[in-house]
Amino acid sequence: MKRKHALKTKLLCLCLGSLFACSMALSACGKIDPDKDPDKDPEKPPVVDPNPPKPVDPDPPKPEEPFTVSYREGYEPTKFNKTVTNEITKLTDGAHVVANSVTLKNGHVAVVYAVEVDLSKVDVVAGTKDNKSSDFTFQKAVPYAHAQAWEKATGGHVYASINADFFGAQCVNAFVKDGVIVKTGHNDNGNYDYKNGASDVPASAPMLFGVKGDIAQIAPIVNYEGDVTTPAVKEKLVKSTLSYQFVAQGKEGGVAISMNVAPSRTAVAFNTTRTTTISNGVVLKVDTTGGYSDMKVLEKSVVTSSTKFSPETGVGYVIANKTNATGFATLNAVEKDGIVSVAVKSEDGLWNGYTTILGCRQALVLDDEIPATVKLENTNGAQATDIPRSAVGIKPNGNVVIFGVEAMRYYGFSEAESDSYGLNLPELAEFIYYYGCTQAANFDGGGSTQIVTRADDETEGKVILRSADKLKKLENGTFVTCSKQECNITNADRLHTAATRPVMNSLLVVSKKK
Repeated sequence: MKRKHALKTKLLCLCLGSLFACSMALSACGKIDPDKDPDKDPEKPPVVDPNPPKPVDPDPPKPEEPFTVSYREGYEPTKFNKTVTNEITKLTDGAHVVANSVTLKNGHVAVVYAVEVDLSKVDVVAGTKDNKSSDFTFQKAVPYAHAQAWEKATGGHVYASINADFFGAQCVNAFVKDGVIVKTGHNDNGNYDYKNGASDVPASAPMLFGVKGDIAQIAPIVNYEGDVTTPAVKEKLVKSTLSYQFVAQGKEGGVAISMNVAPSRTAVAFNTTRTTTISNGVVLKVDTTGGYSDMKVLEKSVVTSSTKFSPETGVGYVIANKTNATGFATLNAVEKDGIVSVAVKSEDGLWNGYTTILGCRQALVLDDEIPATVKLENTNGAQATDIPRSAVGIKPNGNVVIFGVEAMRYYGFSEAESDSYGLNLPELAEFIYYYGCTQAANFDGGGSTQIVTRADDETEGKVILRSADKLKKLENGTFVTCSKQECNITNADRLHTAATRPVMNSLLVVSKKK
């Protein structure tokens, strides 16, 4: 038995040895010296896979969530039926039109258009006739012309335009375009009692709508205390104004600055139209072609003898005397090619840094409540029914919502049962609250009301809400009666002709700046 076991062990060792030898031989066979490889062609390029696998993005973009509208839960409207139906149209990522069919308690159905905007994906800016901000002059044009001027100047895309501040020789309230203060505050005729028809002030605080980057705000020009319906409180709001401060990029705070003045011991000057001579100080020559925000410093001059600086197109001069220690030090710390801003400043900081500010009138929703002043408003047919309306609101997620209500029964004309019904101001306020806005204010409605949209895939604008001047047309700036045939103006004509009322400024929903 031992002999057989030894023989088996010997045979096993021989087998294992043979396997090891074979393994070593195979391993040696697998190592090919490239210099001795007879199949290698040194001039032949390596074979490349024509369809290599695509690398996997570790952080792929999230698909856009479907846009939906959820009306305020748990709220029972008092002026219209709770069941509101809607139809949604996409203009682009971040901008949608919602046509809301609202059945009033009297059975009439009003269509309230809402253009809802996500400021992280599109911008909201002010529109004007020639799109100028500096060297601005008040001129009227239809909002669609404002949109065309903006596109021509920027190369961007306007998705929607709507009338904004009130009809007149100039806008009623403060106005800022591209960071430039066009109008510093509200019209002031010396009367602050809203009950007086000549006062031209609302029962609420006169409101403003503004945008700073991806942030929007609806508020009065300054904060206030006390009863806003009293003339004393209203006077403070009407007399308050916007001004400027100089801010260097990357620096906290700024210094006060005045437009087109001589620099002094206390005032830093920002001159775009005034010729200035300075003997001892610092001067920054800046590019103003894109407005007053994020201007590039073209030249920096430290002046020690009498030097003149004259206005140039597209250029501004920021000037501080050496006797103005704070102003001189602030400007002197900036280098050529640096970025600076002459930024909007309000008296209590509420509107600091806002680059777009448009005047509104009555408050419709304040701090997630419908204010009591809505029932007190007495300007612009506030309590009248079947009035075209335009307004702006902000939702808790930061989305801006532009509202428009068509009313072809305005002016007392009613030719067909299909003619659209409008709303009074309390009805509009309640709907905007029901839509979910926590802040909202009224724009100029009536015959100025109009919304034109143009989606990504459209080359021509589309009038979704018409001016209400039915059976009237504009001739040389005056409304005149016209026949039904004369007033039967096509959609395209309404974009370009005086059939749409010209206004001083508009709100534009536009593509993001590249």
